[in-house]
Amino acid sequence: MKILLINNDKGWSGGQEHLMDLSSELIRRGEQVQFVVREGTRSLPRFSSLGVPVTALPRHGVAGDIKAVLALVKLFRRERFDIVSINREHDLLLTAIAWKIAFPFGSSGRLIMSYHTSTSRWQPLLGLADGILCISEHVKSMLLKGNCRAAPKVTVLHYGIRLGLPPAPERFCDERPRRFFRDRGFPIITMVGEFWKNQQELVDALAILKAGFPSITLALVGDNSDPWLAGPVIARISENGLTDNVVFTGRIPREQIPDIFHDSDLAVTTHRNEGFGIVHLEALAAGTPVVCYDSGGMVDILKGEDVGRIVSGGPEQFSEMLDSLLNDPAERRRLGENARELLERRYSIGAMADRYHGYYRSLFSGGKG
Repeated sequence: MKILLINNDKGWSGGQEHLMDLSSELIRRGEQVQFVVREGTRSLPRFSSLGVPVTALPRHGVAGDIKAVLALVKLFRRERFDIVSINREHDLLLTAIAWKIAFPFGSSGRLIMSYHTSTSRWQPLLGLADGILCISEHVKSMLLKGNCRAAPKVTVLHYGIRLGLPPAPERFCDERPRRFFRDRGFPIITMVGEFWKNQQELVDALAILKAGFPSITLALVGDNSDPWLAGPVIARISENGLTDNVVFTGRIPREQIPDIFHDSDLAVTTHRNEGFGIVHLEALAAGTPVVCYDSGGMVDILKGEDVGRIVSGGPEQFSEMLDSLLNDPAERRRLGENARELLERRYSIGAMADRYHGYYRSLFSGGKG
């Protein structure tokens, strides 16, 4: 198959990492893959490093959008893709228009809209898509709130990650040497994410938790350089007298994330609208139990599996769950050891590629969604 992945976005996060992993597996399986990205972004050199064609579109704006549509029409007609997968909400309208112009009387190829983040907004021209992918049940339920007619075409396909070696036995010792946070001891809880993901509520939970663990460390991993985003979190930390208990790491290269989670006694998130969260799979791969609220795509990972805990309520209930787990090393070890089996069964890169590859082939051979 000839597959085009459109990701005309300005940033780089879990969705782009997913596309890198997925395309690598598709290429390994003999499929032809190309990308469309936005010019001047990190996506251009990173996807190009795969050795596949990458088309860079102009930045948004009236003139840029017109040029983008014309460029896509030319690309569609020249390449005759079997699968065209749109991976950002804001690319749907331009791509659907270009697809209709390129093939006014229909095409043998299939157009897919893939949702990596949750939205309940009405999606214009979504009806032109032959299939709709959502990365979690949460993303699906949010999408259908504003686009109920799309339901017959929607399929949920989860992410996957590359699995390294299983956690070393020392990982499950509370007094283990730390690899990244070398000047910090037990306990360390870690949240990875941009600073609009409700970290303030985690700070409130930390204030309660500190009574039982005076030297507890909360590691906040992510780019905290924007004062508009990080400022409210920093203010909440100061208000609660937690400055000495919180570490800001800044943006961390992906290859260092395993060390972050090796050091972490629990991986947590108080974000209630997560699309899915590759980072939660990475935590489990390191043998680190995950704790989250009962809202968001990461619930798909934990629900029905004994690898972490789902919390209903607010900061008080969240802190109670963390307190319980931090006081029970045997339970944390059991949860961490269970995680490996889950990942191998459902969330390895190979399992993910099987799901996507099978879906593409089914859709192209005649299925509609």
